[in-house]
Amino acid sequence: MWWILVGLWVVLSGGPVFADEAETAKPAASGGVSVEAGKVIYEKRCIFCHGDAGMGDGAASERFWPKPRDFNMGLFKYRTTPSGMLPTDEDLFKVVSNGLPGTGMPAWSDILKEEERRSVIQYIKTFSKRFARQKEPLKPIEIGPEIASSAESIEKGKALFTELECFKCHGTEGRGNGPSALELTDDKGDPILPRNLTKNWLFRGGGEPKDIYLRINTGLNGTPMPSFADSLDNEKSWHVANYVRSLSPAKKPEMDVVVRARRAPGVIPTDPNDPLWQEGDDRWFPMVGQVIREPRHFTPTITDVRVKSLYNDNEIGVMVAWDDPSQSKTDESAEIFGDAVAIQFPVELYPGSKKPYFLMGDEKKPVNLWTWKSETGSVSESNATGIDQEKEQDGGSQEVSGGGVYQNGRYRVVMKRSLTTQDVAHDIQFQQGKFVPVAFHAWDGHNKEVATKRAISHWYYVVIEPDIPKSVYIYPPVVAAVVFGLQFLLQRRLRKNHQAGSGKGAS
Repeated sequence: MWWILVGLWVVLSGGPVFADEAETAKPAASGGVSVEAGKVIYEKRCIFCHGDAGMGDGAASERFWPKPRDFNMGLFKYRTTPSGMLPTDEDLFKVVSNGLPGTGMPAWSDILKEEERRSVIQYIKTFSKRFARQKEPLKPIEIGPEIASSAESIEKGKALFTELECFKCHGTEGRGNGPSALELTDDKGDPILPRNLTKNWLFRGGGEPKDIYLRINTGLNGTPMPSFADSLDNEKSWHVANYVRSLSPAKKPEMDVVVRARRAPGVIPTDPNDPLWQEGDDRWFPMVGQVIREPRHFTPTITDVRVKSLYNDNEIGVMVAWDDPSQSKTDESAEIFGDAVAIQFPVELYPGSKKPYFLMGDEKKPVNLWTWKSETGSVSESNATGIDQEKEQDGGSQEVSGGGVYQNGRYRVVMKRSLTTQDVAHDIQFQQGKFVPVAFHAWDGHNKEVATKRAISHWYYVVIEPDIPKSVYIYPPVVAAVVFGLQFLLQRRLRKNHQAGSGKGAS
């Protein structure tokens, strides 16, 4: 999703991050890998973020978090070399080629030829004197025989995770919400958050056990993440790596388009801990920063939401869950605000694929929003004709209720309302079989998110699927029995006729 932000930055700032294929081929004519060719590529591709002197202070740097790398410091996070050491050329080549998920650093393997990527690496190395002073060849750490992941290995890794106090930063369930998480800074004094270990597709050095093994034993230079090479042997390193890998799903969740409301056996609970909300699958939707209207937000901490829905004959409920490293409380002097989430629907359904503008509607097509705020635990209902044109409904029109919990770095919020209301001019009306557009907004108050500074999604759908008539389950076996009976009678009659004909022929 960071590609979306990079693309939007190009539109908003006019910065030519990418050129056409004809231009891309020009530096290759330099005659092989060289610092000179790398300088040409750097000034064309990298200077906007990393700056002309490589200090990470380019024109776009303030729009990204974490900030672009300051090459002058000679501190690189993602390496195969021991803690404190410089990276090998292959380490740098991997980062340039694959990018760093969850940051502004894109993958350049489809944009630059291998020769160009290796040339820009040679130029990047000129920014730090550490490379010139490095006389001995840089050697990657030795990775010992792999310990395959198993229940036993994962359990041992979990115990080591606790023993090494990894939870102080990463949290007891690995969501980056440990007691020290909000106090961490990098070597430049900039705030830095520990990795959410439940989303390995966002691990910048790779998300498989071998990649995690490396991070455990090399540390991340310039950050509070140390190397544990002196504390762990090969076997223990693999146990911790296997445990950390087990915190993420087997593969990255696939984005769905439709949330299918599941029939509830009774009243829809507003408590997210109710067993009814633990049943069934949720749907995963990505979120990005709101960068369309001022003030824009390029650095959201909320990257996705998970959504479920329940309904009965009278009501519909929606549960939204998302990871947040803090339970924020308003402190305006520190620009910290409360956390919040909003579910957005169109006020009415339009024919075909027509919908309101996804960013809180427009004058001709307003939206209906259900909003929950963490500090008060309150739910409100509003309407909007634009991101700065939101109006809360009168008290008599407020029909949405709900509740929320924060536990181990994750919010879960339920909001529900009757399927239909009297206020058809302001409220979405739900019917079985109708696909209702739905979008989401979320605010992490500790990340200075308030008003337009938020994470947003595009339109998706929620649908109450029609009840399946009991006849669907009764008729097929009845029809099958009738057909079977008719076949039996037919075969019996044919057999009798055949026997009768055989008797006549014998006489």
